[in-house]
Amino acid sequence: MKLGLLGEVLGHSLSPEIHRKLFEKKGISSTYELIEIPKGNFREKLPQILNAYDGLNVTIPYKVEVIPFLDELSEEAKTIGAVNTIAHKNGRLLGYNTDYTGFKRTLSRIGCDISGREAVVLGHGGASRAIIQCLFDEKASAIHVISRHPEKVDSGFLSFARARHVDIEGYDSLPSLEDRYLLVNATPVGMYPKTGVSPISAEEAASFPKVVDIIYNPKETKLLHDAAGDTSNGMYMLVMQAMAAEEIWMDRTVSPALAEEIAEEMEV
Repeated sequence: MKLGLLGEVLGHSLSPEIHRKLFEKKGISSTYELIEIPKGNFREKLPQILNAYDGLNVTIPYKVEVIPFLDELSEEAKTIGAVNTIAHKNGRLLGYNTDYTGFKRTLSRIGCDISGREAVVLGHGGASRAIIQCLFDEKASAIHVISRHPEKVDSGFLSFARARHVDIEGYDSLPSLEDRYLLVNATPVGMYPKTGVSPISAEEAASFPKVVDIIYNPKETKLLHDAAGDTSNGMYMLVMQAMAAEEIWMDRTVSPALAEEIAEEMEV
């Protein structure tokens, strides 16, 4: 199979390495390439790329922009309103969102049962929708999205959040949140090369029993260093969403043991 990752700037991506590991371990003769398209050429270039590849992953800033080019969306992609995986099935282009699966598996990894408990999500960027939808489906009692500029949240995200009873608040509201359980950082604060900084104070970070930072470079952000409870960085989520995409493309499951093996190798 000819596979690839579609985005605007991809030089830092570890996705090819993750997929190559799976190909080697399963003896699969597939390829996985990085496909960069400048924003100005997106609509012109996308149709030929969709025809040239058997399957694609999609990253920022195109997770919403690809939707009009697809024939059908899976239920989770339709609900979330974003696509990160595209597959050719019976002559049709189908869109999926495996970020949702990757995040759900991350919650399981740290023993996080969010049902009836409160979650705080920092940021409202590309990955936030899948995270929020997962938290909503898993019956979180409340979901707080924290933004540096809550008044500037776009109308599309605002509608998505309101439909899921999500509160969008400023960072100044954090001290007043009492029922703290899960914290998710979906901002780039602390990511390489600007390491050693955190979106919140060390005291705030340590007050959550469960903390997920979707950043994977560095392996331990300052936020995770400051956390006192169970934590996971973004590498595990990245690997698990990649395994879910492969399951769609191959029409077969990747064993949990193999997925865990690849995740451990990528963490080294």
